[in-house]
Amino acid sequence: MSESELKVKIKSSPNGAYLFYGEESYLVKVYTDMLIKATVDDSFGDFNLHVFDCDDADLSDIYESVSAVPMMAESKCVVVKSYPVEEAQERDMKALEQMLEDNPPDNCLIFSYPAVQPKTSDANKLSKLFSKYGVSVKFEKKTVSDLVKIVEKGAKSRGKSFAPGAAKEFVENVGEDLNLLVNELEKVCAYSEGEIRRQDIDAVCIKSLEANVFYMVGDLVRGNFDKAFHTLSSLFEKREDEYKILGAVISQYADMYRAKAAFSAGKNISGITQAYSAYAGRDFRLTKALNPAKSMSFEKLSECISILSQADIQLKSTQNDKRSVLEQTFVKLARAAK
Repeated sequence: MSESELKVKIKSSPNGAYLFYGEESYLVKVYTDMLIKATVDDSFGDFNLHVFDCDDADLSDIYESVSAVPMMAESKCVVVKSYPVEEAQERDMKALEQMLEDNPPDNCLIFSYPAVQPKTSDANKLSKLFSKYGVSVKFEKKTVSDLVKIVEKGAKSRGKSFAPGAAKEFVENVGEDLNLLVNELEKVCAYSEGEIRRQDIDAVCIKSLEANVFYMVGDLVRGNFDKAFHTLSSLFEKREDEYKILGAVISQYADMYRAKAAFSAGKNISGITQAYSAYAGRDFRLTKALNPAKSMSFEKLSECISILSQADIQLKSTQNDKRSVLEQTFVKLARAAK
């Protein structure tokens, strides 16, 4: 079932059996909360809302809650979070199927995975089962254009609007995690006095690691070494993981190399997005990488990638201070960029 179809069902007939999972954990939580609100009267929430976490998700207890009659209300809701399907035996899956088949019409049963996702094979098994007796929705990761529409709508609901291009800039700076985007949207809407502009985003929003690395590598390429090292120091102060920092830097240089290769061959960015599925819906990465890439030769880019490859090996194998490894790597990258 699609997200739009799910919205219609929640408004018209919210009771039933639901499976929510997928990369967009924020939406798993949002739609779980929407169903709870639609099926549970606040006055009797203590009686008609039953929540099971993975640690106490015993099927017999869940079945008992599912079978119970709503207390002085028309419906009730049973939520099972992160059911350990990977540990389920064949008899457990049969018991689960029986529970779905017996789910009474006055009950809303939700199996949700708001954090750790089940393995693909387990998810497919659950999805097939819930699709047979109810609804299965996998919330796929949103593209940048989807996220731009979401934050623009979110700003409008808060009485604000983005200046032209600012919503995309907001997503690119904050990152593609919907949880973070919503938090930062609250901040920037409260801060801006009218139209949300780039200055407002820079003033109050926390940049994602990827955004910080993009600007940091750009400073290295342009020769702004002091600024680049200041950004690196700020990442250390925020206790960013050294492996993630290096991984983001490697990704940035790989984007630059691919963008330059396409440009040199007379190809456009869309040609690369078709060849590499990782760029689908995220072609802005290549577009932004092209400008710094133009100022570097293939030889210099290759040298930088070689430096990063050596740093990756050193970071994973050395007992030395990881911060020192990264700092030395940035000195080498700065020299290579000259």
